Amino acid sequence: MLARKDLPAEFAAWNEKWGAPYGHRSARLLAEGKRPQQRPLEALADPANPDYGPFAFQYASGTRVHEYPWAFAVAEFTPGMRVLDVGSGLSGLQFVAALEGCSVVNVDPSAREDYNVWTDPGYLPLSPREHQLLNATFGTDVELVAARLQDADLEPESFDRVLCLSVLEHVDLAEGADIVRASTRLLKPGGKLVLTVDAFLDLRPFGVLEKNMWGINQDVGALIEASGLELETGDPRELLGTPEFDFEHVVKSLPEVLVSAMYPVMSQSLVLRKPV
Repeated sequence: MLARKDLPAEFAAWNEKWGAPYGHRSARLLAEGKRPQQRPLEALADPANPDYGPFAFQYASGTRVHEYPWAFAVAEFTPGMRVLDVGSGLSGLQFVAALEGCSVVNVDPSAREDYNVWTDPGYLPLSPREHQLLNATFGTDVELVAARLQDADLEPESFDRVLCLSVLEHVDLAEGADIVRASTRLLKPGGKLVLTVDAFLDLRPFGVLEKNMWGINQDVGALIEASGLELETGDPRELLGTPEFDFEHVVKSLPEVLVSAMYPVMSQSLVLRKPV
């Protein structure tokens, strides 16, 4: 499904609790019509400062206001769950899952000095030292693995949940399929793959470009097929590349759809379940 601009009350309350998606101070600045600087240096010196919170340290698109509470809701974290967060960087959701009692692993190749898929000059690469600082601050023990998911040495069928939020649009079609296949391999039977995938309005089929500074419009239908998993949550009419994708339906729905104020992008949200 495509995220809607009318945020459910429980999502708004969750964002207020955790300071998602920009951090508590950033949210206040945005309310005043100012665009804040992400990961301010004073926050890194004292990330426990209540002005910030766990979401103040990751660059976030405007669509994350829906993605983070939606992912938390559909993941249904319970204590003891083993959770894999793919490409999470310094996103706060990994720390929230750990605070909910889950054992969390963040697999992110951008923790390597030789890896950077970003072209945005404002992007700050993931620092393992900063990641550990946040762990210490929040009293969590999220494990950071500096590798591509398909190269990571992780035990098959050892995770209850795999989260992959706004990652797949940054890689090409082949690597996207590799990531979802690796996710399937790592999920326990009955486990869930929670996905959000950006859909850019300046790229085909909505615009004229094939690629922009952020990446591509992934073929979500091909990703679902490659995964071998069952679509549990998501409207196929609003997922690019599915047989049911309905261009006219999406265009007619645009007045209701959440489009980031920072860039013309929408968020496709879906949950895939591994058969038992």
